[in-house]
Amino acid sequence: MSGVLKRVLALVAAVAMVVVALQVRDRGGDDGDGGGDASSGGTVLCVPEVEQVCRALAEEDPDLEVTIEEAGTTFERLSTAGDADDVDVDAWLAPAPFPAMVDGARAATGLDPLFGEASPVLARSPLVLVLWDDRLAVLEAACGGEPDWRCIGELSGGTWADIGGQSSWGRLKPGHGPADTSATGLLVLAQASGQYLGRTDYASNDFADPGYRAWLTQLEDAVPTFTPSAGTPLDQLLFSGPSSFDAVGSFEADAGPAVSTSRDADRLSVLYPEPVTTMDLVAAPVAGRDRGEDVRDLLEDDAPALLAAAGWRVAGQDPVEGVRADVALPDSSNLPSAGVLQALRSTWREVT
Repeated sequence: MSGVLKRVLALVAAVAMVVVALQVRDRGGDDGDGGGDASSGGTVLCVPEVEQVCRALAEEDPDLEVTIEEAGTTFERLSTAGDADDVDVDAWLAPAPFPAMVDGARAATGLDPLFGEASPVLARSPLVLVLWDDRLAVLEAACGGEPDWRCIGELSGGTWADIGGQSSWGRLKPGHGPADTSATGLLVLAQASGQYLGRTDYASNDFADPGYRAWLTQLEDAVPTFTPSAGTPLDQLLFSGPSSFDAVGSFEADAGPAVSTSRDADRLSVLYPEPVTTMDLVAAPVAGRDRGEDVRDLLEDDAPALLAAAGWRVAGQDPVEGVRADVALPDSSNLPSAGVLQALRSTWREVT
């Protein structure tokens, strides 16, 4: 059985589990303790990283409306919204830093917080680095071991021939999503910055360091852009081959299954740069909206099985093909605070 078919069957099985859960909830009615169908329906805003999961939820619950929007776009929009009445969503399914980033930006301009109490972490996925094996061998020699983002940034100003690679490869072409719009792009950049600075508890004033800014500028100047794009940098790499990117940052739930089932699986490696950094998903309800907590509870109940089938790590769920169960996750995400991430987003804009 192919890896693609296994993944499809896993997602179908997870959808079936959700259907059963919804039917049980509907039959249960309202017993006076807040149960019944109160958690069905409403509007959920989802980052593209979980689009297929949110679409599957909507297919099984016709009352649930789903909107897909890049995390950075949502951040800009909700940071300046007047109050809950001005927001057309009940809950946001996104990586944990983003709801706090929105409320932090709102507080800086005198606006009230927008989000209520978020769910516990629903699923996790470590950030990864996907490279072509022939490039990886050259980078291992040039970096003195497994390459990380610091070394890739330091080498990004030159050509492959400069570091022992083939001249036909041209210049070193790293890739990650745009840090001002993509959740993955910002979190990969946060991991890369921690690797350059040598710690995960860095602060926004570290971004003013001339050495850091020179490294970041050199890294970002080497990132190619494509018009039209095949999608994410990982999509582009898998579609166009090494002519597009030599190495890209992504997250395991996307990269692991995609690489393991691709036509180039035997030519690609998926690395887990140290310290392992994770994308942790939460459902954050909009405070003051009647359906906010209901949608949060719906996601907390029904999304985990679908997330596991889509390649996310969920406690108690078996991993799908391409998910490295032997790679342990840290207790925390190893990401900086929401305020530092917001400052990093602004710094990225300044240098690009």
